[in-house]
Amino acid sequence: MNKIKKLIAMLLVLLMAVSMLGACGKSEGSNEGTKDPGNDVAEDITGAADDTQDVEEPEDMAEITLMVMSLGAMGDGKDAVEEGINAITEKEINTHVTLQYVEVGSYSQQLNLAITGNEKVDICLTTPIPASSFSALIAQNQLMPLNDLLPKYAPEALAEVGEYIKGTTINGNIYAIPNYRNLATSYYIIARKDIIDDLGLADAFNNMASWSDYEKILEAIKGKGGISPIANNDVDGNIICFPNGNLDTDSFAGFTTFDNLGDGYKLIGVDADGKVINNFASPQYKAMIERVRSWYEKGYVYKDAATTDQASENLMKANVTASFVKMGELGVETAVKGTSGYDVVIKKLATPLISTGNTTKFDWAIPVCATEPEAAAKFLNLMFTNKDICNLLAWGVEGRDYVVENGVAKYPEGVTADTVAYHTSDFLYGNQFLVYPWEGDPADIRDQQLAELKSAEISPYLGFSCDLTNISNELTAINNVIGEYKPGVESGSVDLKAYDAFVKKLNEAGAEKVVAEYQAQLDAWKAQQ
Repeated sequence: MNKIKKLIAMLLVLLMAVSMLGACGKSEGSNEGTKDPGNDVAEDITGAADDTQDVEEPEDMAEITLMVMSLGAMGDGKDAVEEGINAITEKEINTHVTLQYVEVGSYSQQLNLAITGNEKVDICLTTPIPASSFSALIAQNQLMPLNDLLPKYAPEALAEVGEYIKGTTINGNIYAIPNYRNLATSYYIIARKDIIDDLGLADAFNNMASWSDYEKILEAIKGKGGISPIANNDVDGNIICFPNGNLDTDSFAGFTTFDNLGDGYKLIGVDADGKVINNFASPQYKAMIERVRSWYEKGYVYKDAATTDQASENLMKANVTASFVKMGELGVETAVKGTSGYDVVIKKLATPLISTGNTTKFDWAIPVCATEPEAAAKFLNLMFTNKDICNLLAWGVEGRDYVVENGVAKYPEGVTADTVAYHTSDFLYGNQFLVYPWEGDPADIRDQQLAELKSAEISPYLGFSCDLTNISNELTAINNVIGEYKPGVESGSVDLKAYDAFVKKLNEAGAEKVVAEYQAQLDAWKAQQ
């Protein structure tokens, strides 16, 4: 606007000069004045100036910050990824995106501090970690209802996730969009192939049918020395405790699945009769704790499992552990290799139901501290529909961090998992089905995953979400107890007396009230179906 005003001023000066010259050039005897050519110029300038008053100023570019848990190599590689994303978003939705990656061990704390401190965070990721879980963030009123935003600014994202949006809907309010990925996940024992092969255990590993079989392999790895046979699969010390199933029998065939009703604290479970229970107090959970404790005492478990801020793949990458037990999906071995740098072998243990817990594991939400919720919703729409953005967020910059051959991504020549500037996971950023398969998976793996998803068994309670308003104080107290006891208990690094104290403290914190509230709401929900 200032440039236009300066131009007008300069032209007006020119107009005055032209007018003066025109007056000097008139004939004295002329009885009809000659029309001053400057008048036309003045009229044009005046009209142009008037027109500028009607020109709308371009809309200011929105600035959003996306906070996400780091699951792979970052370093300086993030900057180029951010530039690539903004080349798309600034043009398509007039939005500049800042990526704020936080290490796994610090993510929950940093997210909560950011929201309570009203810092600039417009989009955040919910995780399976209790303190940053969907249910925990809801209990603390930290997520913004999206009912008005998503239909207007992210309709395509809503269409992609379909019925799974039920898992993040509470009392008619949508609070997040679940990542559109293969929710038909299974539990696996995952081990480094080189170690298994060196020990001559390939057949024994493939033919495992029980924990006892696995224990023999752990004993052999221990005998090799220099590496922990098994380590935690998360940053809370968990070794073999499952959030939606139990494998308390020796035989893998004894696995039983349950719906945890989306409870991120892993307290809640529903038995076969529809009764809500305190999972931590169940005999099945205790049996798994006893097994892990025996493994720890035998020297199988990574000694720092309860306190480390690293988990599974990163510990494998650092040559800390030879194996771990973890939930994954079709093609999990390729995902682990991409992060750890090692070829792995896998043994499937069991496949639980698709439940609300599956849909609330990794979700994208707009926290209450967001300053640009509309722009955030627009970006969420791109995360679920734009292939370039999905691949930038998952694999980094094409040509630098990965190349594509025959529809499959891989590291460029000379680049490895240790040297790549940026590499994360394919299931974390909106729409997994738009991300290139990684080397080791067939080019049609996404079709296979989608088919598996569509044929998977779904819990009868999918869509139930508990309103935590009446138990928010109890859940806060329970979360504190979990933080104090769970890492030691689930890693086997503390005496079994600590387990008894854990259950006692949970009850003192209000576990029974929480179970009763879930039961009442579940019964009411079932009555409405």
